[in-house]
Amino acid sequence: MRAVRFHDHGDESVLTVETVDRPDPGPGEALVRIEAASVNPIDEYVREGNVSPPSGLPHVGGSDLAGVVEAVGDGVTAFEPGDRVFATGLGLFSPGTYAEYTAAPVDQLAPLPESVPFREGAAAAMAFATAWRALVTRGDLRLGDVALVHGASGGVGHAAVQVAAAAGATVVGTARDGEPAAFARELGADAVVDYRSERLADDVAAAAEGREVDVVFEPRADAHLAANLACLTRGGRIVVIGEDGPIAVDGGTSMAAKQADADLRFMSIVASAGDQAAILERVGERLADGTFTAAVDSVFGLDSVPEALAELRSSGTLGKVVLDTSR
Repeated sequence: MRAVRFHDHGDESVLTVETVDRPDPGPGEALVRIEAASVNPIDEYVREGNVSPPSGLPHVGGSDLAGVVEAVGDGVTAFEPGDRVFATGLGLFSPGTYAEYTAAPVDQLAPLPESVPFREGAAAAMAFATAWRALVTRGDLRLGDVALVHGASGGVGHAAVQVAAAAGATVVGTARDGEPAAFARELGADAVVDYRSERLADDVAAAAEGREVDVVFEPRADAHLAANLACLTRGGRIVVIGEDGPIAVDGGTSMAAKQADADLRFMSIVASAGDQAAILERVGERLADGTFTAAVDSVFGLDSVPEALAELRSSGTLGKVVLDTSR
């Protein structure tokens, strides 16, 4: 089978497309024929060596998949050959998904409804699992809350807009003016403000018609922390899924956080393997009935993973970047 592996940590230049043996499923595993995968920032984090796979190198990258079960290992009763599945959180503690096949732990697999295309399933996996866990599980989002979703047109952000809207929240998103903002509104954002504004907190307050924010979905805490605190309600929650630099809390920010009784919460999809499959099963149902849409921005083949990762980092991406393993 073909797989994209790296033998050393580094940038995209360490990735190579190789022909390797197809794995056999061990106890508690299923062999999945991967029809589509997607690329995520965590994939780069692992490749660069910030987290090293316990099994060592060489390693197959990739976290998400959608595909078909080909065979199952000992003790597996939840799935059988022919079942359509999708998953996220692979590629660190098990081989990744930049490949034609992988042996995946069955407790991380969820059924993919027949009506959901493989590319959409792959696009949805990490995006919706992260958004759901951040907003619902960690953020305690409730009916009637105001949710602030940063990066509302991006891969995970576009999922967060839909999760918040489906929960009955008033959703204020941040995105660039123009097509990204329009895209976020189409997905359910009640209002969108430009994250580049020098008066971001004021703009969010105006967009929320004077209401304070209950839950913040935050992919870049170092960039937005002061603005988040300025528009947060007393006892509000800021759920941090990422940052690009140190999260600095100066004296003024610290006092604002105390006065707001703010709750700063961190989460990582890597640390949540135990509840991913249950979340994805519910996500799959909502993809099938049209409540959720996993937007596919662009599609690449296994030979073009470096280009797919470059596209992932571009600021104009609307939705997810997907790999078609047959290309």
